[in-house]
Amino acid sequence: MTITLYTKPGCVQCRATARQFDKADVRIDTIDVSVDTAAAQLLEDLGYRSVPVVIANGQSWAGHRPDRIDAVIRQTAEAMSCPRL
Repeated sequence: MTITLYTKPGCVQCRATARQFDKADVRIDTIDVSVDTAAAQLLEDLGYRSVPVVIANGQSWAGHRPDRIDAVIRQTAEAMSCPRL
């Protein structure tokens, strides 16, 4: 599962979001929208006007949402524990 966190420097909620994933040992891809204009445009096209934005497992949201982060962490743990055929 790919988890992408869109962030920018100085964003307190971005740091809190990244820290929550880090504490659970869940790997995320972090994209700084202040330097990646294509990523900034993507978020704008999706209707987001602020960061953090998380895109994971077909869902996305803005802001530090501990409940949603925990749900993604659980989904990631379940996916990793399922045996593959």
